[in-house]
Amino acid sequence: MFSKVLVLALAGSAAAFAPSPAFRASTALNVDPNPKPMTDEQALEMGWSMGGQAHTKDPAPVVDEDPRKTIPQGESFEEYMKNRQAMGQ
Repeated sequence: MFSKVLVLALAGSAAAFAPSPAFRASTALNVDPNPKPMTDEQALEMGWSMGGQAHTKDPAPVVDEDPRKTIPQGESFEEYMKNRQAMGQ
């Protein structure tokens, strides 16, 4: 009786180290992660500008009489590195 239990325990523990099956079902969808909008409504919903271009982090500077619409000129990379060194980082 004890030998049968011991054999079953060894077989059960060996199954834990068996390799996993080679076939795995794929759940990936072949969908473009950055689709282009087809209409103006889709463009606004997706965060695109009305010209069909995605918004950038480096906009061209704009001066407007309304200060909320003014986009200042950003600092250059050299200026950024100098400021960063001056701050001790």
